[in-house]
Amino acid sequence: MISITTIKRVLPRIIAVFLLTVTSTLALANPAAAEKGYRYWGYFQAEPNSQSWVAAMTGPTVKLKDGAVEGWSFSISNEAIPAATPSEEADFASLCADTPAASGKIRVGLVINFGPEIIAPNNEMPPNSISSCALVKKDATGIDVLNTAVTVRNDKGGLLCGIEGYPAAECGPEVDMPSAEAIAAQSEENEKALELENEMEFGPIIAVVLAALLAITLAITVKKRKRM
Repeated sequence: MISITTIKRVLPRIIAVFLLTVTSTLALANPAAAEKGYRYWGYFQAEPNSQSWVAAMTGPTVKLKDGAVEGWSFSISNEAIPAATPSEEADFASLCADTPAASGKIRVGLVINFGPEIIAPNNEMPPNSISSCALVKKDATGIDVLNTAVTVRNDKGGLLCGIEGYPAAECGPEVDMPSAEAIAAQSEENEKALELENEMEFGPIIAVVLAALLAITLAITVKKRKRM
């Protein structure tokens, strides 16, 4: 039984999530936001003893050092909006805490983010992020590390197109860009929704309510655009 006290506590958060959902939805529906960009797997690296992600200037074919961290982030970008770095820190100590050093091998942290739902291809849902530690040979490259943890899909030219079957078929297509505000709004929306689910035993009910409210918002938006 849901108490009145619980409802009073979480209702403001439900309203906040809904408002953020509306914001991101309306931003996506705004034709002015439909600039072009590319959707692809961004590649990032962190040197040993550093927790800062840096966009890789080469492909994943450079030999790595013990203590390095490799990062992959499914992103959408153009000249104005850069590819998003992995949301998790490049924390080698945490990633490889349970992987002891071994003679003749190196340890490399690995973080894979599948991006927010707002940039997902049609009819696809981003999988959960992956964080792991790879124990590989001393002359291992980034692709060696990636292959220890996941299945990858490349095109004929060697470009990495998919990780763990995501995306299912595309490979770096040109797409309409959502606005930076819409991306930020959904990221905040997702964080607040997760807080609600962790705090409440009736998370599925909240999901249904938010889905219904979002459907109403979308219907109103589409109706208004048809009148334009």
